[in-house]
Amino acid sequence: MSPEASFPAFDNVRLATTKDLARIATVAAAGFYWSPVFQFQRPYFADFPEDTFNSYFTEYESAIEDPGSVVIVSEDDVSEKDPDGLYEALRKVPSTYPRQDANGKIIVGVCSITLNSGSGRVGQFQPGGKHVRPHLTTGSSGVKMQQRDQHGCATEMYNKLSGPAKAKYLAGQMRLSTVAVHPTYWRRGHGSRLVNWCTRLADIDGVPVGVSAAPTGVAITVKAGFEEQERVWIADYKLKRKSANGGDQTEHDIPGLELWIGIRKPRHPQVRNVVQTDCPMNGVIPFWSPRPWVPQAEDLSL
Repeated sequence: MSPEASFPAFDNVRLATTKDLARIATVAAAGFYWSPVFQFQRPYFADFPEDTFNSYFTEYESAIEDPGSVVIVSEDDVSEKDPDGLYEALRKVPSTYPRQDANGKIIVGVCSITLNSGSGRVGQFQPGGKHVRPHLTTGSSGVKMQQRDQHGCATEMYNKLSGPAKAKYLAGQMRLSTVAVHPTYWRRGHGSRLVNWCTRLADIDGVPVGVSAAPTGVAITVKAGFEEQERVWIADYKLKRKSANGGDQTEHDIPGLELWIGIRKPRHPQVRNVVQTDCPMNGVIPFWSPRPWVPQAEDLSL
């Protein structure tokens, strides 16, 4: 059986479709809010929650429609406390209101994966492909992304400082690009479930998989077998903002962060975790940092 003739079993996860984008954007914004990368790049998140929502909407829309990417989601029974997991500004966005499916389930976690160069799976997991039910897909949304929640200089500095290490270790590799879990549903194994699907796919294909993780995502990746390659420190910066009464500008310190670059080598896949493609199916490890951080669970964002 060739690698391209099999794929990991969808154990309580499924492929995402464009029908899922509003909920995916909500989960991503709520989960990534707790990541220092979010706080570093989006200092105006409280002023422009719609821009944050639209940013994640378009990011995951592009990934779902990209033949070189895979987006999977994890679902759970909807909780009455679902809105409590959103930060205050995000609750003002109408599209974040939870809508469960016919079975009372709702998306609570999302993971995006970039396939390695030359992968035989390109296009295999896209809308209209053999593993996605066609009636669940829609066309491109045309959502406008203004990015007023972001700080241009911060994003530029982040990309400039992290770029060399990412190019050295991650270029051309399969990559665990993003993982986010809605905070209301933390400590239920959703993050591990999503990461494990990615690593099983890499094992079947016999390829390494890389990751660039903030401190909040290191525990889950180390637990999955990723090994450190390099750490990149991105310095803090000062943000000037007008005072609440519209007076003189005041300076606010935006904390820096450390990125953890890791690689997981392929392992021999277990047969019980593999299915044929012609049968479509729907302990925290310490991490040193110059700034203190407290891992919340194994369901963290990266």
